[in-house]
Amino acid sequence: MKYICSQCGKVFQADDITIQYKTCENGLEIVAICPLCLEKYLEKTKVDTDIKEDNDERRKMKIKWQ
Repeated sequence: MKYICSQCGKVFQADDITIQYKTCENGLEIVAICPLCLEKYLEKTKVDTDIKEDNDERRKMKIKWQ
């Protein structure tokens, strides 16, 4: 089976690609990532997660001090 990388659009075999299942506002999203794009994707995901955690912490602090 062949997959298309969600980042660069190149076609890869199933053994050479990483697949991540994410839930979003519209339902389940399947992200296929090739080895070349994987490092950049993981870095972006980590930054997005850190930002979300920081925002959640800020929201909790505002509620706590009100």
